Amino acid sequence: MWKKLLRPDPRRNRLMRRLLRGGGVVLLVGLCIFVASRAVAPYLISSSLVRSAMEDAVAQWTGHDVTIAGTPQLQFWPEPRISLPFVTIAKSTPDGTVVLGRIDLLSAEFGIIDAVKGRPVFSDFHLTRPRVFIDRNGKGHIDWASEGLLSAAVRHAQPLAGGKQTLDAAFDTGIGSVTIEDGVVELRDRASGRSFTVDGISAVIGWPYLSGELKGSADLRLAGQDARIDFSSSQPLLLLGGRNGQGRFDFRSAALNASFDGVASLQPNYVLSGAIDASTPDMPALLDWLGVQLPGTEVLKTASVTTRLTTSGENLRLEDLEFQANDTRASGIMVLSPSRSTKPRVSGTLALETLDIRGLLGAFSLDLPALSHRDAEKSSGLLDWLELDLTLSANQATLTPFTLEDMAASILATGNSMTFDIADSLFEEGRLTGHLEGTSSGFDQGAHLELSVTDANLGDLGRRLALEGPLLQGLGSVDLALQTDRPIWETGPEDIKGRLSFTAGPGTLSGADVDQIRKLAAQRPFFRLSEAADGEIPFDRLELSARFAEGSAEIDRALLSNAAETLSMTGVIPFSSNGLALSAELAAEPVAGLPAPPSLRFFVGGSWPDPVISPITLPGANGP
Repeated sequence: MWKKLLRPDPRRNRLMRRLLRGGGVVLLVGLCIFVASRAVAPYLISSSLVRSAMEDAVAQWTGHDVTIAGTPQLQFWPEPRISLPFVTIAKSTPDGTVVLGRIDLLSAEFGIIDAVKGRPVFSDFHLTRPRVFIDRNGKGHIDWASEGLLSAAVRHAQPLAGGKQTLDAAFDTGIGSVTIEDGVVELRDRASGRSFTVDGISAVIGWPYLSGELKGSADLRLAGQDARIDFSSSQPLLLLGGRNGQGRFDFRSAALNASFDGVASLQPNYVLSGAIDASTPDMPALLDWLGVQLPGTEVLKTASVTTRLTTSGENLRLEDLEFQANDTRASGIMVLSPSRSTKPRVSGTLALETLDIRGLLGAFSLDLPALSHRDAEKSSGLLDWLELDLTLSANQATLTPFTLEDMAASILATGNSMTFDIADSLFEEGRLTGHLEGTSSGFDQGAHLELSVTDANLGDLGRRLALEGPLLQGLGSVDLALQTDRPIWETGPEDIKGRLSFTAGPGTLSGADVDQIRKLAAQRPFFRLSEAADGEIPFDRLELSARFAEGSAEIDRALLSNAAETLSMTGVIPFSSNGLALSAELAAEPVAGLPAPPSLRFFVGGSWPDPVISPITLPGANGP
């Protein structure tokens, strides 16, 4: 069977030769026609006709006046193409002619048959060094809006299911590709009073028909930095008309990478719904590029965010939010609510792995400028342009030198006030809650702080604060309330007033020996505490209450007691000098029916951590 199939067949061979000859003839004839058409085209087609048709086509497309200052050039190989130098697009206004754009060289392909008939059709446009001027008024409308073919197509386009668009055949036409070389776009936004320039634009846009899908990419220079944009839309006419349309945008630069895939609108009352992914490998470079000075971001190096964005009314909702800054990760949901009468509001819930409380509060200008520069001027912070209603949780929250664990907190900033609440947290084996409240943006007119610590490890607390002198060991609780009427960044110790209450026990006070204090008091009129520091005082209960005002703390009550004796103190502690001015009494209790030693009263002065103790001699007594 195989031998039969492989045996030469004269009839089959003759048929193959005829087919090859016929195909070659057809190909040769087609090639001759193609070459002939290019050869005779210059004699059949009027350059003035093509120029006029091109000028009319641009005017019809844009709906504005078009003038050509240079001499057009026609070429017919390999495809017929016309090039028009020095094209100007302008419109007439009551104040005179306004130039909307200039193109150093505009070229396009056209069909020979249509040109011979006197009706050339153009496609595959190439714009060399175009310069486009866009003026956006306070309502978001641009001065390029017109009655041209593109505007008519934009008005008559309708959405289709599946993210498509439809257009009446009367308004549909072919475009092909648009190539832009070294373009510039200048935008003047009258609503914000700002101007934007994008230069170095090299783009390729593919748009076979107005009713079809648009795809393109562009390399450009934005605010002095090179960037690339890849974009596509199956509903480009809807987008250009300010309606909701599908689109995908990818932005790449040295400072920012971002993408959006979903439904958007280009009008001021924008609609966005889709997936957003953005990241920056260099946050300082990004902020510098954007011209933004955001307090509290000085320590940020890298950041990224992914979220699913939806629009509800005028609210933007960030769902499935995943955020990372340096090594800190957060997740949650946030809502941005714009407002025409007040500042926009950001609300939502965020769960963080770690949180820098000082950096967070610094973002709200709580410590700006640096507290060491009390005569410096305040910089703006988030509260100058946002209202906040956030619920936060963090596995770890740092407020150097302390660390809070499992913190639950909230931030509420509305109108002219702000509160930061720590509802609960683990702190030095105990618990901590807090409330910080201020008025005016950035706490310009003072603040109020309430802090409550329950059953914290006093030894660890003292070590983290690097305290010197006698130290407490055991568990203790603190309630603190402070207030200042001055801006936070101008506040000094003399500007603070408030109250402190402290309880602890059982525990010990290290660095003090009661027996040695009694012994030295019987021998000397004064001595340093360090001379009686080799010991500790056990206590069952420690109580302290104090008031703060005018740069000092007034001790209302300080009591340390155990089964054998009680130490009590009152007096004043000036902050500025670490000084002490305390009167104290050490009273012993009777033991096993034996009379108690006499009470020892003494004065504590000098400065911490090694104050001077001076026994007080009672009138008529033989000793202290």
